[in-house]
Amino acid sequence: MNHKNKGRNCITPLCIKEAVCKGYCYKHYQQIKFNGKIKQRQYVVITGICKNIGCGKKIFAKDLCQKCYLEEKRNYE
Repeated sequence: MNHKNKGRNCITPLCIKEAVCKGYCYKHYQQIKFNGKIKQRQYVVITGICKNIGCGKKIFAKDLCQKCYLEEKRNYE
């Protein structure tokens, strides 16, 4: 560990990991080293209801609610 960063956290907002190099944690330092910038988190918002008739629950995966998705997954195994 670099002595300059000893006991300090990463300077990236919302990151609480220990700083390793140039004030950044290992993950963020690698992103800067290879990409030239820190990648921003991308969130995907899933909206809609289950495609099974009469279910009406919120989508979990593949246009199905969690219960219907797990049932379908079990049937294929």
